[in-house]
Amino acid sequence: MGLVKKDEAPLAVEEDSPIVKQLKELDDKWVAIDKEFDAAVTKLQAEYLKKQQPILAERSKMLLEGEGPSGTPAVPGFWLKALSSHPEIAEQIESWDKPVLEYLMDIERVFVDDADYQKGFKLIFKFAENPYFSDTTIEKEHILGEANPFNGERSATSVKSTKVQWNKGKDVTVEVVAAKKKKAKGKAKKAATTEEPRPSFFRDFFRSLYPGAPDFLDMKRQMFGDMSLEDDEENEEDKTMLGYLMEEDLEKGNALADYIIPFATRWYTGEAVPEAFARDDDDDDDDDEDDDDDDEESAEDSDDEPAPKGKAKGKAKGKAKAAGGGDGKAQEECKQQ
Repeated sequence: MGLVKKDEAPLAVEEDSPIVKQLKELDDKWVAIDKEFDAAVTKLQAEYLKKQQPILAERSKMLLEGEGPSGTPAVPGFWLKALSSHPEIAEQIESWDKPVLEYLMDIERVFVDDADYQKGFKLIFKFAENPYFSDTTIEKEHILGEANPFNGERSATSVKSTKVQWNKGKDVTVEVVAAKKKKAKGKAKKAATTEEPRPSFFRDFFRSLYPGAPDFLDMKRQMFGDMSLEDDEENEEDKTMLGYLMEEDLEKGNALADYIIPFATRWYTGEAVPEAFARDDDDDDDDDEDDDDDDEESAEDSDDEPAPKGKAKGKAKGKAKAAGGGDGKAQEECKQQ
C-alpha cells in the first residue's frame, strides 16, 4: 500500500439517511434545553456565591489582624501550610519557596465571564510587602473552550500567569552556580557565576501554556534540547504535550478554587487531607524513625566491638580508632503535617 499524498482530496463523508437526520434533530432539541439548564444553574450559583463571599472576607480580615513578618499575622504561615497539605500542590512546593509563601495573604477565585462560569476562572494570589518581589498580586488564568454537548468534554485552551518581578538576587526559581576558573600565575581568578533554572512553585505553578508560549518553549528546550525549537510550526506532538500540561494545570486550579480556597482552615489543620495522603506521610515518618533506630543500633554495636590490634604509622602500638565516628546518635526527623 502506497503512502497517501498530502494534496490528495479527503474521503467523502457519507451523507446521513433521512431517519438519522430526524434523530439528530431530537438531539439538538435536547441540547437546547441543556443550555437553558446551564444558564439557570449559573444564575443560581451566582446567587449563592454572593452569599458566601462575606464569609471569605471575614476570614481574610481575621487572618490579617496583628503585626509581624507574615502575610497572615494572626496565624503565621496559614496559606503555606494549607497549600502544603494538598497532595498535588505540595509536590510543587520546594524548601526555597516556603519563605516566600509565608508572605501570602489570601487567594481569590474570580470567573472570566459572569454570564458563563464554564468559560474559565482566574486565581489571584495576594502578597504582603516582602523582600522577594515587588508584585502585590500574582494571577493565573484558565481559559476553557466550548464544551462538546454530546459527551461533556471541555478542554483548556490556554493558561496565562503573571510574570513575577523578582528583586535582584531574590529569584527562588533559579540557582546561582559558581564556575571556578583555572589558576594563573599562582593566583585563582575570580569565579564566574551563572543562573540555572530549578524546580519551584513559582516556576511550575505560575507558568503560561498556549501555542508558542515562552514557558512552553523553555520546557521543550530543557526536555529535548535546542533542536526541538527549529521547527516553527506546531506539530501533533506539541499539541498533545500542551494539552496534557494544560489539563494537569486545570486539575490543580480546580482543586484550589473548589476546595482549598473555601476550606483553607481545614487544610491548615489537616482535617481535609485525603486519608491515603495522610497515611503515606505517617508511613514515611515511621520509615525515618526505623532508619534512625538502625543507625543508633549500628553505632552502639560499633562501640562494643574491640579495637583492632596492630601497628599504625605515627601512632602508639595497639591503639586504633573505632569505626562509626560521632556520638552514635541520629537526630529524629520531624515532618510538619
